[in-house]
Amino acid sequence: MIRVLIVDDSNTIRMILKELLNADPEIEVVGEAVDGRVAVDMTRLLKPDLITMDVAMPVMDGLKATRAIMKENPTPIIVVTAKSNFQEMNVAFEAMEAGALDVVAKPQGFGLEPPTWENEFLQKVKSLVNVKPKATFQES
Repeated sequence: MIRVLIVDDSNTIRMILKELLNADPEIEVVGEAVDGRVAVDMTRLLKPDLITMDVAMPVMDGLKATRAIMKENPTPIIVVTAKSNFQEMNVAFEAMEAGALDVVAKPQGFGLEPPTWENEFLQKVKSLVNVKPKATFQES
């Protein structure tokens, strides 16, 4: 069973991702965090196999949270962002630099994305869970 922590300040996005992930018999959502600080604490406590991480959140953004998690408890992270194309490229670079393994666009709504998006997302979760991220020690 793949244990996933969902991190997003949007109730809607958390619900969409939770429904999608829990619909797969190989995946279990073990927690939800509304900001990066809570994500760092929940990662320490729950030790999930993989984290989905938003970027723009209150208290601590997703990039800072990713850095903190990689420093304390290196865990595979997929960044899920709603940034525009130019911003997305910059966010993708920063997220990978912070330790994330991949960056994907946020879903528009459960059942509204083409099945290919949902299938590709689930495949990413299943394939990246086996990648062991390296601990980082740089603060930015």
